[in-house]
Amino acid sequence: MITTISPNLLAQHDYVESQIERGFKFGLMVGDAFVRGIRDLGYKSTANAMAELIDNSIQAGASRIDVLFGFEKTSSDKKPSEIAILDNGHGMEAAMIRFAVMWGGTHREGDREGMGRYGYGLPSSSVSIGKRFTVYSKVDGGEINSVTIDLEAISDGKYTNDDGDIVVPEPRSAKLPKFVADAVAAAYPEGWHGTVVVIDKLDRIEWKTSLSLRENLMRSFGVTYHKLRGEASIYVDGDYVEPIDPLFLTPGFRFYDLDDDTDRAIALDPIRVGIKDPKSREEIGEIVVRLAYFPPTFGSIDKRRDAVNKNANPRFAVMKDYHGVLFSRMGRLIDVELRTPLGVFQTNDRYVKIEIEFPAALDEDFGITTSKQQVTVSDRIWDNLKQHGLPKALEQMRKAFADLKKKRKEEAESPPLGEERPSEEAMGDAKGLMRGPSAETRAKQEAEGQKRLKQNAEARANETGRTVSEEEEQLLLELGGRMFKVEIENLPGGQFFRCDMLSATKVLYINRSHRFYTDVYAGPKSSPEVRAALEVVLLAIADSILDAAPEAARMYKVELPAWSQKIDLALERLAENVGLSDEPDTEAVEAEAEAA
Repeated sequence: MITTISPNLLAQHDYVESQIERGFKFGLMVGDAFVRGIRDLGYKSTANAMAELIDNSIQAGASRIDVLFGFEKTSSDKKPSEIAILDNGHGMEAAMIRFAVMWGGTHREGDREGMGRYGYGLPSSSVSIGKRFTVYSKVDGGEINSVTIDLEAISDGKYTNDDGDIVVPEPRSAKLPKFVADAVAAAYPEGWHGTVVVIDKLDRIEWKTSLSLRENLMRSFGVTYHKLRGEASIYVDGDYVEPIDPLFLTPGFRFYDLDDDTDRAIALDPIRVGIKDPKSREEIGEIVVRLAYFPPTFGSIDKRRDAVNKNANPRFAVMKDYHGVLFSRMGRLIDVELRTPLGVFQTNDRYVKIEIEFPAALDEDFGITTSKQQVTVSDRIWDNLKQHGLPKALEQMRKAFADLKKKRKEEAESPPLGEERPSEEAMGDAKGLMRGPSAETRAKQEAEGQKRLKQNAEARANETGRTVSEEEEQLLLELGGRMFKVEIENLPGGQFFRCDMLSATKVLYINRSHRFYTDVYAGPKSSPEVRAALEVVLLAIADSILDAAPEAARMYKVELPAWSQKIDLALERLAENVGLSDEPDTEAVEAEAEAA
């Protein structure tokens, strides 16, 4: 016999007694707890949640869909107090509105022709954004009716009937909120029918201002529905949502021609895979894989630098948000996966895009969730994709991007004739700020230098019979009276850098055969900014060497080879200890994958 009752058992007992007293009938779920739980299941973003409502509008035959912002007083940069999704679809009869606000209340149960199948999208997405939503609808020739679901009122028992059941209110005749009525009057002067979902008591909008909300929704909807623009036009707060192909392969779409004609996405031939029923062996659907890669300059404003911080152009936000393998169902983007049987997508893979398009007939093979924001792809689909060459295509794109990046690095090291490197310009400016030689002195130094070069060339010609080489003549042309010049040379076994006076210009020579060049200056973690900074450091040392007194100059002549040997040995040991490699850094990708 139990002599004591634990606090947990006592709480269980009290809970059961209170529910029975309320007339609980042991339905499959506890109404108010179910609704609170649905809120916390969560969508990946506000845009993902609102996309559920846009799906419904498209399936209702709408040719125009508006996402509207309502404010308590006047429009501002602050968050809206209400959000509405307005469409001009076929609308709903009054009784159907009551079903539409319920979980599972749909006449499209199991439908494979459209976007929705379960009837969860409207209520789930609405409560994920705010605590109250109202559905207004009007069929052609009918009146506007509405039903409101208020989570706080449910918790307060205001939706509970005498039998203890939580009941959806009956529809009632209604007028549209003013901000929605104004939009209807502007867009449909000859009359309107369709559906509006108004969400208020907003407590889960992720973006801080109406401006950032608008920009993020426009980008997200532009990508999600870019293949369905023949279905409906979408507007956010009055602005037309331009379609955005995340592979940037569609002329006329947003960001396709952001740059000149040479900066374009490069497409591979699509892969088509017919999927058969395991039993009948008849084809039940076709998967289409689109493939594209971008040049290293694709996400940059200043093409000489990487797409970092303020140098990232509008394309880069799309490249970053849709990083990995993209999955589209019936033309509607569903999910993006970083970790797949193809491997983990690295930071550089933002410049490589794979989109897998599949029909609704393959939903079970792709594990579509009720919220249409995640896939779980079956092994047989991955096996089919591998057999049709998807891993090889990914490898091909990665190599092509790496080759373009290498070429870009080489071009950055050799600026056009007469154009200074950033490091040369910066060092010249610094020298000027330190009260360097006057223009008159510089001109005199240059004249003396040219005279000395000519004398040296004549002396060499007399000794060897060789005149000034074409390379030396080209270098003299490039100097153009500048104070500093950086050159890359190949001296196996030589010191990591050397310097010399050429005319009146101090020339820094960096040795590409030394470990300093291969592991640091042009190493796997390097960038144009890092290389320019290293050049500035070496130019400053070279400047001191070339300006040094004879005794100090002799010291540098002895020390530089010793420094070079020490650096070579130390970098070799460092590579063994920390594993320097040509593989891209995966830390950012790992963090993204964990967050996902």
